[in-house]
Amino acid sequence: MLFVIVPIIREVYSRQRIPYFDTTQLIQVEEGKYVDIEFAISQSYSFPRAPCADEKYLEIRDGYNQPANLLGVFCGRNTPFFTRRSSGRSMWLSFSSQHRYRFQHDSSYEGKAINETGTQDCNFFPNSSQDEKFIFNSMSLSLVPANLSEVPQTQFVLFNHSSSLWCLVDGEPAPRIVWRKNGDVVQNSTSVRYRLNITEEERNTNYSCEVDDTGQLQKKNISRVIESKHHLSILDNMRTIPEKYLR
Repeated sequence: MLFVIVPIIREVYSRQRIPYFDTTQLIQVEEGKYVDIEFAISQSYSFPRAPCADEKYLEIRDGYNQPANLLGVFCGRNTPFFTRRSSGRSMWLSFSSQHRYRFQHDSSYEGKAINETGTQDCNFFPNSSQDEKFIFNSMSLSLVPANLSEVPQTQFVLFNHSSSLWCLVDGEPAPRIVWRKNGDVVQNSTSVRYRLNITEEERNTNYSCEVDDTGQLQKKNISRVIESKHHLSILDNMRTIPEKYLR
């Protein structure tokens, strides 16, 4: 009698549940890897008012503490699943006070090897200035392309008050984002947020954000709607979207 041994290959599930935490949580993976997190958050309908209007939210940052670059701000009564990725081994999660959120059951994270996505230092745009070459030399080329499709082209800002512009870029690992003001580089990091103060002189200023997409430059010009503080607060409280750009 002939016996044939057929090997059974089982998929190894490397993802880990996001641990329960009250206000802050540091997630770290092995050296040489970056954090890939998939999550959804929800809040009981028994709590009054919309969570986004109450500024109850989750922040995700690219590093090991609160000052690290911002990867996203999330809120909503019952959000869809989001995916965010760090640029290194650390990711910082922070709930606002009195948040009353919980992660949904399948929320998880894992560490992915940076060299598995084909990241490397690169030198693009041979006709660029020396400053621009330096900027893009520090970018990472990833096999998972950066995507600017979620970046709103028109954004609201406050006149004569601290505001933010948002460039919510998806990529793996987290791509570097270059912010430009009238064509000049003003920020080069993994942060999706650029802070500014709109004065009378700033009314005609042009802003854009750009990323490298597997060797090709992607750019999004951002138009601003300048409002007074009172007017914008009313508009802002009406927004109960799953993911919110906080000012």
